[in-house]
Amino acid sequence: MSESAMSTRERRKEETARGLREAARRLTIERGLAGFTVEELCEEVGVSRRTLFNYYASKENAVIGIPVDLDESGAAERFLAEGPRGIEHLLDDLIALNLARWDYGGLTVDDIRELIKAVDREPRLAAHMLKLAGEGEREDILLVERREGLASGDLRAAAAVQLAGGLLRASVEEFFRPEGSDELPAIIRRRIDAVRELFA
Repeated sequence: MSESAMSTRERRKEETARGLREAARRLTIERGLAGFTVEELCEEVGVSRRTLFNYYASKENAVIGIPVDLDESGAAERFLAEGPRGIEHLLDDLIALNLARWDYGGLTVDDIRELIKAVDREPRLAAHMLKLAGEGEREDILLVERREGLASGDLRAAAAVQLAGGLLRASVEEFFRPEGSDELPAIIRRRIDAVRELFA
């Protein structure tokens, strides 16, 4: 397949995914999750049920924006392909992994605002988000163990993933503040530098 055909296909996929996310959030804000069916969501976007479930495993995942294939960006494969670089590089590499996922997802300030409104309307989405975050954390711990050749359950893998996750959450909150002007990587870098000073 030619590069231009692939980019057209990828563009169409992203448009469909975005359309489903936006419609799912709008319908949730207006009616709550129980107030619309999968069929109504599909009708809003002009796709089949099958297409919806090729993109998102559930209505909840569509609202949150968690795709069926969490790693279409190839970020995890690149992380593994780098091979063992040593524990001292893990924090930087995990941040890079998550930033690659972030870039691929294309999350905007408007997306965050709409998602917050949807969670306010449907509080059980918050529990679903926590569940998904926990699953993602466990998957990243396994990635670290595989890449670094660590034994299953090695606390260094979990500590690195949890530290990176905490830094990312705090940085994202700062990034989306109305008065914020810095880019996300710069915000994260400040926090990483502060952590390195703490442990120096």
